[in-house]
Amino acid sequence: MRVGGPAKWLLYPADRTDILAMVRHLNDSGIPYRFLGNGTNIIVSDEGVKAALIRITKMTRLAFEKTRDGAIAEVGGGYPLARFIRECAKRGLGGLERLYWIPGSVGGAIKMNAGSFDQSISDTVIGMDVLTARGEIIEKAVKFEDFGYRVSPVGRQECVIAGRFRLRTADAEDLEQQMEYVYRERKERHPMEYPSAGSVFKAAKGRSAWWFVEKAGLRGYRIGDACVSEKHTNFIVNMGRARAADIAALIGKIKEEVFSKLGVTLEEEVELWGFNG
Repeated sequence: MRVGGPAKWLLYPADRTDILAMVRHLNDSGIPYRFLGNGTNIIVSDEGVKAALIRITKMTRLAFEKTRDGAIAEVGGGYPLARFIRECAKRGLGGLERLYWIPGSVGGAIKMNAGSFDQSISDTVIGMDVLTARGEIIEKAVKFEDFGYRVSPVGRQECVIAGRFRLRTADAEDLEQQMEYVYRERKERHPMEYPSAGSVFKAAKGRSAWWFVEKAGLRGYRIGDACVSEKHTNFIVNMGRARAADIAALIGKIKEEVFSKLGVTLEEEVELWGFNG
């Protein structure tokens, strides 16, 4: 969103040994901390955050192991999701192509069970290594049923260090065409020309959230330079000089109007950091 104040500490672990040492030191020092990938689904307050932020974008190991009908990919939680999907497609490995152009890291995508065009990351995830709130790295085997709509078995205070995916053999040219289709559709439907955090609200009552925002008459509604996108009403865009406070106020206004006019309570898909101290 290109808004928000500073973090008191910003840490970049290089590997597992590094991140464990950081967590141990922060715990011993009584310093609160949060994990951060690419931050594409996060809105930070104008005052910033008092916690230390552990950013895992240097943890990007990628390896493929061939199977009879495809491959198992193991990828670091900090690896950019779009680049990972491109690497899979180059090798003729399918299962993630319709998630192409979702911004953010692999770890963040697993944690929120990212999805688009009738495909979810949970369709192919078979395991992950997770740093728990206790400061231990554990291996988790998972299956599709462990996930839900924008829900995963990863706890709020946990971090996905690595994910494992079962991918199928597919035609590389066909995968490229599907990725190109997804990109064109996103460019046509979404306001990619302005800073945003993607979809602001989760679907509700079996409908996409944009429908409720539209019905509430909020297309183009502005608070300061924070604006409900004219192109897609589940996006709030920064028209230039929006503050985080403007965006938070606009989120509150949308929820209030949708509930008042349609009796539906919208729930945020984005995370708001630092707004409650």
